[in-house]
This record gives sequence, structure tokens and C-alpha cells, in this order.
Amino acid sequence: MAQFLALLSLLKKLMLKELGSLSSVRFNNFLFSILFIVTAGFNSGAPKAAFWSTLLFQIVLLAPLLVTFSVDTQHRLPPERVATWPLTGTQRLLLSSVSFVLNPLFIMLFFGYLFWMGLAAGLFFVLLAFIVHVTVYAVGRLPFELRTPASLSISRTPFKFGGIAQEMWREMHGTLDFWAALFIAISGTLYRLFGQAPEPEAFPMLSLFVGIAMSTIGQRMLRLDEGRALLRYRLLPITGWKLLVTQDMTFLISLAVMVSFLSLRTGIAFGLVAIAVGRYPSLRQRANQRRWRFVGGDWRFGVAQVVLGGFAGIGAARAGLWVLAVAFALYLASVFWGELLWRRSLTA
Repeated sequence: MAQFLALLSLLKKLMLKELGSLSSVRFNNFLFSILFIVTAGFNSGAPKAAFWSTLLFQIVLLAPLLVTFSVDTQHRLPPERVATWPLTGTQRLLLSSVSFVLNPLFIMLFFGYLFWMGLAAGLFFVLLAFIVHVTVYAVGRLPFELRTPASLSISRTPFKFGGIAQEMWREMHGTLDFWAALFIAISGTLYRLFGQAPEPEAFPMLSLFVGIAMSTIGQRMLRLDEGRALLRYRLLPITGWKLLVTQDMTFLISLAVMVSFLSLRTGIAFGLVAIAVGRYPSLRQRANQRRWRFVGGDWRFGVAQVVLGGFAGIGAARAGLWVLAVAFALYLASVFWGELLWRRSLTA
């Protein structure tokens, strides 16, 4: 019992330290999706009706975010050290749950729901969080290791730059951004295929949310493994623009498959702009990115990705292919600019 209380005291100190630093909440474009839903309901004339009418959509958006809270919980205290302490299974689950609740962003979201919608919404959020955390906790303690299905592997590819595409694919689906986007895409596709009288205007918006969930990856194309792949790429006899285009196509093909049953035109236009805007931070900014986390980006480029990409996506859905052509032209300009930045990085 003394060891358990000591761990609780340590978690309290860690929480206070995290709350004292803005870096405890890393900026990710996916948060825009949640904030959009929350602020839309808050600014409406009937916030309670808006909350319950978008409940399913909020679950789709919140579940991946709660997963990353739970994953972070597993690493807040060193597992090797905790394993040596004489704690029962119940105490370990309780300790993990307390650590989960002490996540700064979890606290912010809980009080946001509590003061916005009242006690019922706050309890709903806590119940959803508890279900997600227990699921992640149980999966993390399975007696076998979960692996990516072989059908998702692109290791045997006939293309010349298949190794680069394979590395990009491996790092990309090792982020929670990818799985959040896939979750939204599957939910939207099921709604279109099996929903009763699905609303056509919902599909471009769902496609945008898929793009937003993926867009922060565009800022960290070369840094998804803390920059280790970047060092290998610099040793390869390959020009910068070919490297960038190979990575971009891996990203865009994945995005296109996700939004193919929603609004392909919207998703591609958004993806092209998101890559173009994220070109500079991808090549010039250093960032430590761990696997199975949401990608941490730069808020300035994140705002530009969401705003400009949103205009391009909605414009492509409503105005026609000429908006998609403009987005592609912007993308081509970013490729040539990226080639210049790549050359400078090699001579630096």
C-alpha cells in the first residue's frame, strides 16, 4: 500500500509539472475537428440540442484522442520499474486510471463538457473515457503481440523508389493520425452505404475531417521517426524532388482510398494543399515524434493547412475541377521549393 501511495504522489507531481508547461498539450490539427464541433454547438441557439444531435460524431472524434491519452498513460511511469513493485492487478489498473485522469488535456475537455452542457455531458465523457482506457489497458497486456496485417504491407513493390514508399507507409500508419482518419472514413462510408436517406452535404464535410486528421503528418513527412530516416535519405543517390514526390504520393494515395466513398475531389484538394503548406516545417523544423502518438505540429502551419485546405476542399466539391487544378499547381510549386530547401540542407 505504501508503494501505491508513493506512486500516486509521483503522478501528482508529474501532473503539476505538465500543467505548468504548454508543451504538455502538443498542437495537432485533429484538435480542430473537436473544437469545431464544440464551438459550433456552444454558439448555436440551442447548445443542448446541438450536443445530442452530434453525439455520434463526437464519439468518432473523441475516441482516437482518448486512445492517445491512454497510450501516454502507459509510458508516464517506466513500466519496468512499476513491474518490480508489489502491486495487485486491481492496484495497477487503478494506478493507470488515475494517471489517465490526470492528463492535462483530459482535464480541460472534462471541464469544458461539464460547464458547457452540465453534469450529464460530463459523466458521458468520463464513461466514454473509461471504456476506451480499459480497452487500451487490456489490449496492452495481451499474451501475444498485435501486428499489422500482411495485406497492409507494401514491402514487395516493383517501383524503383519502393523502399522510400515502404518507409513512409510504415511510419505513417504508426501514428494515431492515420488511424483516426481511417476510423472517420470507415464511419462515414458505412453511413453512406447503409444509412437511411444519408445527407449528400455531409460527405464533403466528412472528407474534410479525414483530411484534417491526416494533415499534421504533412508537416513531419521526414521526421516521423525523429529524423532517423532523413539521415538515410541524405546518403541515397536521389534528387530531392523525387524523394518528396514519392512520400507525397504515399500520403495522397492513402488519403484517396479513405475518401473514395465520401468525396474524392474534396479529399485530394485538401491533401494537396496540406502537403504544400507543410513542406517548409517538414524540411526545416526538427521535432521528436514517437510512434503511436498524434503528430505534434506547428500551430501556424496547422491553421494555414486547415483554413486553406478547407477552402480548397469545399471549392473543389462545389465549384468544380478548376479548384483542384489550382491546388495541384500550388503543390507543384511546393515541390520545386522543396527541392531548393533539400539542396541547401545537403550543403549546410
